[in-house]
Amino acid sequence: MTDWGPLAYHRDVATLLERENPVAFGSLRRTEPTTELEQLLVRHTYRVDPVGHPDVHAAVQRAADALGVTVPVEIYVDERGQGANAELVFVPDRAVLVLTGGTLNLLDADELCAVAGHELAHHLLWTADDGRYLAAARLLDAAESDARTPSEYLETARRYRLATELYADRGGMQACDSLTTTVSGLVKIVTGLARVDSAAYLRQAAEVDYSVPSAGTTHPETVLRAWALQEWAERGPGADAGVAAALGPQLDLGTLDVLGQDRLAEVTRSLVWMLVADELVRSEEALDLARRYGVLVGTGTPALTDTPATLTAETRRYLAAVLLDFATADDDSSLDVLAAVLALARRVDLADELLALVDAELGLGERATAKVVARADALVTG
Repeated sequence: MTDWGPLAYHRDVATLLERENPVAFGSLRRTEPTTELEQLLVRHTYRVDPVGHPDVHAAVQRAADALGVTVPVEIYVDERGQGANAELVFVPDRAVLVLTGGTLNLLDADELCAVAGHELAHHLLWTADDGRYLAAARLLDAAESDARTPSEYLETARRYRLATELYADRGGMQACDSLTTTVSGLVKIVTGLARVDSAAYLRQAAEVDYSVPSAGTTHPETVLRAWALQEWAERGPGADAGVAAALGPQLDLGTLDVLGQDRLAEVTRSLVWMLVADELVRSEEALDLARRYGVLVGTGTPALTDTPATLTAETRRYLAAVLLDFATADDDSSLDVLAAVLALARRVDLADELLALVDAELGLGERATAKVVARADALVTG
């Protein structure tokens, strides 16, 4: 496996956050040196010296060479750590790996290479592109500590962490050049088991329905991580979209991230443009409403980036409510206007949702509703 790098989610989120917060983003790209880390390490860890532990350093150096990590690598075992774990303490000028518990006792040399590759991949990500992905992570972390932060930023922070772990898993597989070794090292770390059947675990991972996105907060579920690794091992970049979808709902109104918020705004503006392009709908009131959505007639047709039929039920109801707002924008709107809006709803597969809202909010009655439906059908077929 040779084709790996920051995920599209990292790139897209970093681009958006830098555009929205250029000053803060720029300041967070830098990491200032600190002497506190040195004292914490010498006080509370066992330093794994290369002379006393040449096999450990050989496995870790193999990972560093495979990933192109050229900074010095230091390895420590935390005296206070419980259970098996490994983490990178980020400083830009060297790679500091801290292991806990019986990690070194659980892993063979190849698995240690994979686990080290995972942690060294974090170093690569945080130093890539002059620290832009580190800046994005820090900005999102800071946003989470502020009670005023909108929910879409909280969801973005969650998904960004999950994407980062998947990126690092790919680094582990790149380091040891083996899917099964990467999976066995991963499962040993999270379970503490000394013996793992990677092939059986991959079969288990294949049984999961990944159309239900991850509920993880700091890491994806281990089966999802194993499944994603297998997808990338077998399909390469062709697996990116499916893996990304497994991290969070796509355009679900209840759990939007910042990218989804932007995409939903694009879908909404596209529908609004389609509405006011229709002479039956294009009243002065409708044009004023369109301007509130950022749509100006005569500025070009925005493409419909997502098909409403593929969206979640709540998001579809929201879009139907937008359609109804335009159908009733003018207090003197006729049934012909409502029929024109319903005709558009039929074309974009939102008719059922719009009719449900018409029934609930307008109370037209069966006869009037039947007339609207018949007129809409005529507009669609004519």
